[in-house]
Amino acid sequence: MAFTGDLRSLSLVDILQVIHGDKKSGVLLIEWKDLTIAYYVKNGQLIFARPVDRVFRVYADRDFDLLLEKLRIAKEHAFKTVERFFIDRLNLKEGVFSFIHGFVRFGSDDYVVKYTTEELIMTASRNLTQEEVERKISETGLVFEQTEDARSIIPSGLTEAEMKVLELTDGQRTVGDIRRDSGLDSLTVDRALYGLLAVGAIKRKRRERRQRQSIALELLMKIIERIRGL
Repeated sequence: MAFTGDLRSLSLVDILQVIHGDKKSGVLLIEWKDLTIAYYVKNGQLIFARPVDRVFRVYADRDFDLLLEKLRIAKEHAFKTVERFFIDRLNLKEGVFSFIHGFVRFGSDDYVVKYTTEELIMTASRNLTQEEVERKISETGLVFEQTEDARSIIPSGLTEAEMKVLELTDGQRTVGDIRRDSGLDSLTVDRALYGLLAVGAIKRKRRERRQRQSIALELLMKIIERIRGL
């Protein structure tokens, strides 16, 4: 089943999060305003990209290794297409996408991954608009905490600002506190939180209900005592 949508309602960060989270393999097709580009994904990692003049061209080349031979592109150089056709387009906001899962046959596991999906997610998050970040960072009172394996998840190349936001995400500070304590502008903080949330380095902290339960129990006991005293 294809995963489809519009970049105006779902950002590249969200798309990459879905693909990476499920370790999907297949082709992500994006019809940009000027080009239609096929992005080849293996086990959640983007390994190759190529423009196609018609969408059906993708379905004609199901064997990935034969496709590279046909295009005269060496496996070790395939990642350069990611630089040219993906990274350079992270600031674009208009396009229609579809992810077709599993129909491409990958012949080996020795494809070069220079830019991990986690790195691409963090890079893409730096281009999010205020409207886009508000889809997940909607309230200043939200509290996030680092996941147990956050240190092994975070990609290399985090900016100084992103590292600062990560350090301040301690399960106690709210989004408003992090903005204040970091000394960074709100959009920079929110972009960092959005990216870290997408790669799984942080998660939203659940509100504890024990205190409410104990208060309710105490109130119930008082009511019972009053009934007994009647």
